[in-house]
Amino acid sequence: MNHKNIWRAFIVAALGICALVACKKDKGNYNYSSVNTITVITDTVNANRSQIITVDSISVKQFDTLTVNIQLSQTQASENLSYQWMIIQTAQNLANPFQYIVGTSKQLKARIDVPISVYRLVVKVTDNATGVSFYKFYALNVDSSPWGGEGWVVLQDQPSNGGCDIALIASRDGTAGSGAIYSNLYSFGNNGKKLPTGTSKVNVLDYSASLRIQKVSFFYPNGGLQVRSTDFADSSYSSGWFFSEPATINLQANACSSQYEYLINNNQLHYRAVNSTSIKTPPILFNAPLLGSWTLAPFVLNPAGSLSDYWFMLYDQANKCFLQYNAQTGALVGVTTDVPNGHFAAYSKGTAPLDPLTGSGFDLNYIGKTLLYAENSQPQSGNPVTYSCVFRNTTSDSTWLYQLSVGGFAATNANITGRYLLSGTKVPGINTAKLFAFPTFLTLPGKFYYVNGNTINTCTIATLATSTSLVGYTFPTGTIIKTMKVFKSGYATAPSTDSRVLVVATDETATGGGNKVYFLSLTSTGDINNTPIAVYGGFDKIVDVAFKKGLGL
Repeated sequence: MNHKNIWRAFIVAALGICALVACKKDKGNYNYSSVNTITVITDTVNANRSQIITVDSISVKQFDTLTVNIQLSQTQASENLSYQWMIIQTAQNLANPFQYIVGTSKQLKARIDVPISVYRLVVKVTDNATGVSFYKFYALNVDSSPWGGEGWVVLQDQPSNGGCDIALIASRDGTAGSGAIYSNLYSFGNNGKKLPTGTSKVNVLDYSASLRIQKVSFFYPNGGLQVRSTDFADSSYSSGWFFSEPATINLQANACSSQYEYLINNNQLHYRAVNSTSIKTPPILFNAPLLGSWTLAPFVLNPAGSLSDYWFMLYDQANKCFLQYNAQTGALVGVTTDVPNGHFAAYSKGTAPLDPLTGSGFDLNYIGKTLLYAENSQPQSGNPVTYSCVFRNTTSDSTWLYQLSVGGFAATNANITGRYLLSGTKVPGINTAKLFAFPTFLTLPGKFYYVNGNTINTCTIATLATSTSLVGYTFPTGTIIKTMKVFKSGYATAPSTDSRVLVVATDETATGGGNKVYFLSLTSTGDINNTPIAVYGGFDKIVDVAFKKGLGL
C-alpha cells in the first residue's frame, strides 16, 4: 500500500470514530415526532352575530368593540400558546392601518378605531414549544357608526368643559322609530379634545356623490377646521387651506356645489375644485381670493345639483348690487372689467317695474339694500333655481323679499316681477327678524318662516305690499329661538318629507325647559302643524344645527 492510500484510510477511520462519538453524545436529545398542527375555528355559538357574519367574514361599526371568540383543533394538546390579532391592508399597494396589533389573547376584544374601509383581520397562533405559527384570515368590513350616517349635527357651547362639542340626532325628519342622540362626538373622535371656545357655525359639505367624500366644517374666532363626516376626527385646519393664507381669517360661509367647494372669508370668495382628477394629488388648496370693487355678503346663490355648479351669483354689500362669477373660467360673467353697479347689462324694461310703490321688478345693478339672508325656494337639482333674498334698508325700518332665478347662464337684467315689500304692519316683527327659512315644495311666490320673539311666524307672499303673516308656532314665554332650518336632504331622490319639516333649536332655560330641538311638520299648504313630530332635550347651549345626509347618496 502506498503512502497516499494509507493516509486516505486513516482519515476515513478517524471520521467514522468522530461520528460514533457524536451520535452517542446526542443520543436521546432529538424528538422525531410530528409538529403540533393547529387549526383555528371561529366560535359562532358564543358570538355577536351582528359582527360575525360568517366564519370568515366580520363587520363592525367604527369605534365599536369587536369581540371574536375562536376554538382550536390541535394534533397534540398544548396550552403553551401565544396569540396575536392584527388588522392589515387588503391589497399590496395599500398601507397598513395605524391600528395594527389589536389583541394578544385568545379572545379578541378591542375597540376598532381605523377609518371606514375593508381590511383583513388576522389571528396568529404560535406553539411556543416549537416556535411554529398558524394563521386564520377574516374579511373585515369597518362601517360607519350610527353617528357617521345621516342626522342633524347639533353644535353646543360647553364653557365648563373648556370649549364646544357636537351631538347628532340620528333622524332626518323626527319620524317615529328614529332619533337616537349621540353626544360629545367631536371629543370622542379626537381623544377628549373640545372644539375651540367660541365655535359659532357648523357646515356640511357634500361633494359629488360619486367621490363618496363628505366633510363637516366649523368656524371659530380667527380660524376654522374640517373633520371627517364619519367619525368627526380632525381632517384639516384653516391654516392649511390656502395657497397663501389671508392676513385676516374671518370665516363666514363654506359649502360645496358638487365639485366646487367655496369659502367666503372676510367678505372675499375663495374656491377649489374637488373632483376625480384633483383628488389624486392632494392637498387641494383654496385659490387666491376673488378681488374687486365688492365687499361680498356671506351667501352664494348657486344651482348646486345641476351641470352648472360653477356659476356663482354673489352680492356686493358695499355697492348694493349683484355680480356673477364663473369658477370654471375664473372670470366675471357678462363683463370684461369690474365696474361697480355695472356687472350686468343696463335694465331695459323701463321705469314702471322699478317703481317703489307700484312696481315689482328689480335692477341687478342697483338693489340699494343690505342682504340679510338668501336661500333656495326651489330644489337645487333644477336649472334655473329660484333663490329668495331678504333685504333691509340702512335705517332698518323696511324689509323686502326678492326672488331671483339663478342658473348656468349669464343672468339677464330684465326682472319685472319678484320684488315684494314686507310691511311691518301686515308682517309683524319682520323689520327686526334675524332668522328666516324657506321651503321648496310650494308654488312660487309661496311662503316663508321668520322668528318674532318666542314665535315662528308664517308669511304668505303676495304682490306689492300685500304679504301677510300669522303666528305659526308659539314656544313658552321667555324662549330664545337659536336657529331654524327647513329639512333639505340633498339626496338625488328626495324623501317624501324633504322640505316639509322645520327644525328649530331653542333655549328654554329661563323657564326650566333646558335646550331643545323641535321637529315641526309642514302641511301641504306650507303651514306649521301645532303638534311637533318630535322634541329632543338634554343639550347644552345650542349654537347651530345642520343636516348631514348619508355619505355618497
